[in-house]
Amino acid sequence: MSLHVGICAAGEGLSLIALKYGEKEFWRGDAADQAVFPINKPSLFGGLKKEGGVKGLVWWLPGKSDQTMPETLATKLGLTSATCPGFRGLTSIFLTGTKAASEPSSPPWWVPGIIPGLSGNPGNNKSGFYLGANNPYLRALSARVRRPSIGLNPAIAMLRIPDDSKGNQQYASNPAHMIYECLTNTGWGMGELPSAIDKPTFEAAAQTLYNEGFGLNMIWTRQSEVGKFIGEILTHIQAALFVNPSTGKHTLKLLRGDYDVDALPIIDPSNAKLSSFKRKAWGEISNEIVVTYTNPETGKEATVSSQDLAGIAAEGGVVSSSQNYYGVASEALAIKLADRDLATMVNPIATCEATVTRAFWDTVANDVVKVSWPQFNIDEIVFRVSEVNKGENTVDLTLYEDIFGLDHASYLVPGDTAWVNPSLPPTAATYYQLGTAPAFMTAAALSLSDPSELVYPEVLSAVTVGADSDDDVGYDLVSNVTDVNGTTTRESLGSGPYRGTWAILTGLIAESETVIPELTGLRGPEPIAGSFILIGLGPDEYTEIATVQAIDEDGYHLNRGMLDTIPRNWPVGTRAFVIPPAVPVVDDTIRSAFEDTAYWIQTKTTSGQLDLEDTPQVNVSLTERPYLPNRPANVQVNGVGFGIVDANDATELTVTWANRNRVLESTQAMKWNDSGVAGEVGQTSKVMVTTEAGAPIVTYSMLAGSSKVIPLTDVAGIRRARISVTAERDGLQSLQAMSLLVYLITRFFSDATINGAGSMTISPRKKILRSVSFQGGGSLSASRARAFTSGFSAGFR
Repeated sequence: MSLHVGICAAGEGLSLIALKYGEKEFWRGDAADQAVFPINKPSLFGGLKKEGGVKGLVWWLPGKSDQTMPETLATKLGLTSATCPGFRGLTSIFLTGTKAASEPSSPPWWVPGIIPGLSGNPGNNKSGFYLGANNPYLRALSARVRRPSIGLNPAIAMLRIPDDSKGNQQYASNPAHMIYECLTNTGWGMGELPSAIDKPTFEAAAQTLYNEGFGLNMIWTRQSEVGKFIGEILTHIQAALFVNPSTGKHTLKLLRGDYDVDALPIIDPSNAKLSSFKRKAWGEISNEIVVTYTNPETGKEATVSSQDLAGIAAEGGVVSSSQNYYGVASEALAIKLADRDLATMVNPIATCEATVTRAFWDTVANDVVKVSWPQFNIDEIVFRVSEVNKGENTVDLTLYEDIFGLDHASYLVPGDTAWVNPSLPPTAATYYQLGTAPAFMTAAALSLSDPSELVYPEVLSAVTVGADSDDDVGYDLVSNVTDVNGTTTRESLGSGPYRGTWAILTGLIAESETVIPELTGLRGPEPIAGSFILIGLGPDEYTEIATVQAIDEDGYHLNRGMLDTIPRNWPVGTRAFVIPPAVPVVDDTIRSAFEDTAYWIQTKTTSGQLDLEDTPQVNVSLTERPYLPNRPANVQVNGVGFGIVDANDATELTVTWANRNRVLESTQAMKWNDSGVAGEVGQTSKVMVTTEAGAPIVTYSMLAGSSKVIPLTDVAGIRRARISVTAERDGLQSLQAMSLLVYLITRFFSDATINGAGSMTISPRKKILRSVSFQGGGSLSASRARAFTSGFSAGFR
């Protein structure tokens, strides 16, 4: 909907700093002149799957004396710019959509191209401002505005206070400037003539407050009197505003220790009569002060306290008082004021009344004097005047002991707690794995009885994302969505939690079971018994799925090479992810095999969500994975299942394996060493023999059993061979295949002939010895060569 929202009275120097909706900031800048801003944060409250966001145009109307309503806004009110009120004197914002918005003909406050840019996105081309989804209530809309008070030195009208948690600069107003404008402003103030103000006293006070870093942020409303508002400012800064009898002008005086004690006039028995002298009793003394101030970033109340430990010990407990300095917007200043007030409360301050001679005729409230009175053991103690009443020949003064004449606690500074704001800005995800969901997970996600119910070529994407920092709280998965008209837009598919992730610090070898003592560097949820562990990044055929069998004092016991994967060797630094049991890790959008799919992982931290425009696109090419037969498990050559197979002395190569069935593994995954089961209908096995480099040597297809004997004649002349076993069905081959490297070099030559007394000829030179024949006399001794460290598996000497 479109909204016209009033903010405050217009004023010189007023600027818009930030806008919030539902306590979330959706715009920040510094706009003094009339302007319009494009807002495009549709995911501010989680996107369409949750409570939407904000989107449209914000028209900033500062309410200056020549302001007119733009034609677009006047039309919203059923008027034209000529007939619509200009809303002058009132600062406001107008929220609209971009549909039918027209660019004004009076730059420079309009930024060209805003409407074409937003209108190019069909989701933004609405007549009203987008304020959220799935929520029947409007959230609170608030604006942060800044305005320096007018009339005194503008260079010190505002004071810089600490930046907010996001590094944005923050300011507060000089209280002396505030009081001066309250007195002189003719629109909403008291309208005093500047000539009726003792301006030098205000300028001096303003400079002192600026040097002290004493700034206030306060709002005045017409429901309260300006005089009362000024009184609240004076209470904050501990000052007095009065009309000086000698000048007849409004005078501002800060109550500070800015006097020379030796130069103060003295009140004693020679020129005064003293009465009503008393000190505070212990029961009237507070030993703790709690000060409430305003957090400048959130606008909410916060508190600090100051205590006098000696006073607590003397009184046997804490006697607390409180003070609300709501205009203070700095913790450091709040602590300073707490110490200031505690110094007044914790000391047994003396008060008295004195009737003095006409020598004190010019004395005014808040002046400082010294009192010496032997009767009360007083020797030149500093008192401040709180009230003056003049008679015909005498002056009655009400006095109280001035804290600046006492030794009091030094001011505290905010303690350096070494605390670092843990909130981090969201950044692009770096730990993620995208692929095609295996049959086990696809069937579970689609609530099928088993994978045989899948309809080719339907597949699901598997999306696993790990947190990059401890401040990451989740992500939205965004992808392209096409509507019935064929229009494609990027939309959130929903929010997802981060999975536990870590980098392997000790390399893993290929084996059926592995024990990892600890998951050093794990960020996110820990695995439990039954959890899946996804190991590796990249295409599915190069990753591995393990399961957690148990967790005990030895560590995490993993079953390796589960479902359609095989156990692999993994180097140090390999990324691994924890997938909780019975938790889907898929995008439930049904897609097709061989489809190329684009995603955007829109990360979130406690400080906000990464803008979609700053989120990189990641792609995945989907495969037929859920339809492929599960690979044979427990593959062995001559009884060896892992590492290198030494077949130097073998007379043949016996390959064995355990068949697997993806349909039978739809509810419980089988371990690598479990016994074989019957394959799917039409499923056979294939044994391939290749060179170490992968060049094919011989292939045995359509094997119905679970073993194959390879005669050595099939691999004659091969020093090293790699043997792998895959499953086949209906022209489809298993995603992965276990392979073993076999050493085939033997120790003898095929035949040798001894000629004469000692020479020998060998033919052919590179073949295996089967027999030796002697021609003439002589003998032959053969043994393995021991001196070769590389390049030979066996030799002859």
